[in-house]
Amino acid sequence: MDSSPRGDTRKGPLFMLAASLCWSLGGLCIKYIPWNAMSIVGLRALLAAAVFVVYRRGVKISFTRGNVLGAACLAATTILFVFSNKMTTAAAAILLQFTAPIFIILIELVFHRKKPGTGELIAVGATMLGMLLFFADQLEPGGPLGNLLAIASGLCFAGVFVCNKRPDTDPEHALLLGFLINAAAGLPFLFGSVTADPVAWGFVILLGTVQVGLAYVFFSMGIRRCPALPACLITAAEPVLNPVWVALAAGETPGPFAMAGGAVIVAAVVIYHVWSFSKYRPPSRTY
Repeated sequence: MDSSPRGDTRKGPLFMLAASLCWSLGGLCIKYIPWNAMSIVGLRALLAAAVFVVYRRGVKISFTRGNVLGAACLAATTILFVFSNKMTTAAAAILLQFTAPIFIILIELVFHRKKPGTGELIAVGATMLGMLLFFADQLEPGGPLGNLLAIASGLCFAGVFVCNKRPDTDPEHALLLGFLINAAAGLPFLFGSVTADPVAWGFVILLGTVQVGLAYVFFSMGIRRCPALPACLITAAEPVLNPVWVALAAGETPGPFAMAGGAVIVAAVVIYHVWSFSKYRPPSRTY
């Protein structure tokens, strides 16, 4: 196994891609769960927390500033996105949430005085263009409040990446705390919503254990090895694959704009990572 800094750098994007693949199952699973959104949020967060407790072999959480901020951003991302989907179109909600890479650039510029490179700006621009193409057939103005909530969700999603790169943040602690916050927020909505439907329960279990729990296990490993902006760009695979699984299950075929947009996103992310990896220079050893 390659344990060098270069090998570690190579693993980060792969872990983030694995997380995106797990996240992308959300649309397919939710399609078969006839319960209100917040009850689903609460149950899957509770199951995801259980996965993390098993993975970490413990429930201890350090309440550092970074861990609390990271947890708050994760919880807010989920809750804001759920409500934005209720108030605007699904396509608009996903597209506006994916303003996250732009917010990462702004956060790092304002708080860390880190200016984006030309390659980063091109990669973000190309990815956003791909997202616009991907949802071109479905874009409608949507509700203004829902659109604002989706943008706020994108800001919080950016915060998840940035906060988990802070020196006082342990991603595993921050994520577990975020799950517990979401569980506390969503579980009161179970009353009057949840039924004994075995199919729905099967998909909820899949959501909690794989789509969220396993996804964030991969995320916790990937974010340690990958800068915030490249890590976020890789998550563009999630909104691309999400409707693909639904389409395969329903026998639908993506339109030409969706296929072109997906190709642009994949090409932009792959080319950017090949380029950035080719420029990587491991630190020189001193003896």
